[in-house]
Amino acid sequence: MKSITVARWFLALIGGFIATAQVFAQNPSDPTFPIFSVTGNTPASIEVGSKMGVLVDNDKSLSRQQALQPGQAWQTITRKSPNFGFTDQPHWFRFQIENQDGQDVQRFIELPIPFIDDVQLYHYAGGVLKTSYALGDEKPFEQRPVKHQNFVMPVNLSPGTNQIYVRLASSGSVEAPLRIWDPVRFHEASDTEKLLQGGVAGILLVMIVYNLFVFFSTRDINYVYYIAFVASYMLFHFTLTGYTFAYLWPHAIRWNSFAISTFIASSAVFTCLFANSFLKLKQFSRPAHYGVSTMTLGSAVLLIATFFLPYNLTVRIGAAIVMPVAITALVLGYWRWWRGAKFARFYCLAWTAVLVGISILSANKFGMVPANVWTENASQIGIVMLVVLLSITLADRINSDRSLRIGAQATALAHERRARASQEALIRGKEDANRKLEQRVKARTTELNNTLDQLKVANDMLQLLSRTDGLTQIGNRAFFDSALNEEHRRALRSQNPLSLILFDVDHFKEINDTHGHLGGDACLRALANLIRPRISRAGDVFARYGGEEFVVLLANSKLENSSALAETLRTEIENFQVEFEGKSIRFTVSFGVAGGVPDARTSPQEFLAAADRMLYQAKRDGRNCVKSTSVALSTAPQTVV
Repeated sequence: MKSITVARWFLALIGGFIATAQVFAQNPSDPTFPIFSVTGNTPASIEVGSKMGVLVDNDKSLSRQQALQPGQAWQTITRKSPNFGFTDQPHWFRFQIENQDGQDVQRFIELPIPFIDDVQLYHYAGGVLKTSYALGDEKPFEQRPVKHQNFVMPVNLSPGTNQIYVRLASSGSVEAPLRIWDPVRFHEASDTEKLLQGGVAGILLVMIVYNLFVFFSTRDINYVYYIAFVASYMLFHFTLTGYTFAYLWPHAIRWNSFAISTFIASSAVFTCLFANSFLKLKQFSRPAHYGVSTMTLGSAVLLIATFFLPYNLTVRIGAAIVMPVAITALVLGYWRWWRGAKFARFYCLAWTAVLVGISILSANKFGMVPANVWTENASQIGIVMLVVLLSITLADRINSDRSLRIGAQATALAHERRARASQEALIRGKEDANRKLEQRVKARTTELNNTLDQLKVANDMLQLLSRTDGLTQIGNRAFFDSALNEEHRRALRSQNPLSLILFDVDHFKEINDTHGHLGGDACLRALANLIRPRISRAGDVFARYGGEEFVVLLANSKLENSSALAETLRTEIENFQVEFEGKSIRFTVSFGVAGGVPDARTSPQEFLAAADRMLYQAKRDGRNCVKSTSVALSTAPQTVV
């Protein structure tokens, strides 16, 4: 019986090899298996787009081996964009990359859609599986090979033909606008994209803070609804683009799985509240007021339901109510404007802009329009215009209300003139009214100027805090990452050496367990104060990398000099003690040093990774020591104790 089982297993294995060989012997001109050529002169990125073969797994049971077998119903993609809308059926995609350089070439394959539940990539060369990835938004962010808000998968392309298979499955929409990137150009483009997204976030945050100050001065409830709407949409946008999962809650997988539905619902809730209050629908039209109130209640119920109903249900409901809510808000605004409410004119322009953006975004999600830079950013353009115009709308309504009050005052003065039958009294009343109005305008102008000054101070403080570690008052990780990229580019241009010293406190947990977390914090502050004056050259950076781990970036510093500095610091720390609550705390530190002259094949992350490896080597070798290595390819690696 065992021999029969072994024989069957052996035959199945042989059959699998034969099937795989048949797959990779397919006609290279097969339109469902297109080829993209890669050389040293190819563009920074190649848009794969719809130039792929697609295989729909209708039964949701197709394995990788089955997908690669001959005879599968692979088809060409006939639509302009590889966007298949909301579907729960897994989709397989395939294409080939021809490496014409004659040597291995590294490329990134990017899927710029952060909300895909299951992303699998298989890279074959010569019939052999070289690389595979299993990613998705339901997996920890730390598992991604490239720490990026999108799915970025490095592949090392062998000379000749490389086959790429990608499987996508999601409870939401399935989109596959894949791109092939040169790694260096990818990081440059990613930095530009993050800068643009930061600009959008900055505009929205400025409008939130500004209108928050205005609310405190006016106590107008419309500002609360406006601020809540802007905050909800901002969180929706940056959740949809993956930035919140990458930077705000990378460990909150469960929350991230339904956050989009939550923010869609909250945006709808505050849109309805704002429209109902701002347009004064209760006084203008009871049916319109009750209709919008019903939409508010429905959106609130959906908001609560997002926390316990399936995402694939709530996201469809949310996508379905977005357009009715936006259209209702727009129609009621034009109705109020047509009926003589001049303050509604900017409101109508604002919702017209966002309606166009949301329409394009929804059509893109349902696969009705192709994905490009305009369709993917239509909602951002629309929402920025909406936020700015709504802010103007609120100010315009204040002016409109002020005009109404002035008109009422003029009427009162006219009655007073007729009652008193005195032209002199009328003139005095007008002069008094004008004087009071000027005083109010002046006071309001002064108040707004003060608010803007406070906003500038707050923004400056926020910028400083975003780059400073709160505990040690040295640079934080974000500040260090920016400095590392800048110094690496500078060293690459000037061909000067660059060094990194990565170190952390040995047995820091024991310090916390013995002296409490306050004692541990005291040690970290004392350590930062000890080292800060020793890193004094222009261009050098000292920052807290995380927890008890610190990093020193030394520009134009050779590896041996950096290692000597690390050894000096290690000796000083070993002889150093911290006084805390009447007790002396002593500790040691392990150092990892990496340095060299950067070239086109070394990235900032390689310097950091090399220093990290040396740090772990120091840990393994007994701690309280210095380990160093060379990073640049032109010099041989070395380890210094």
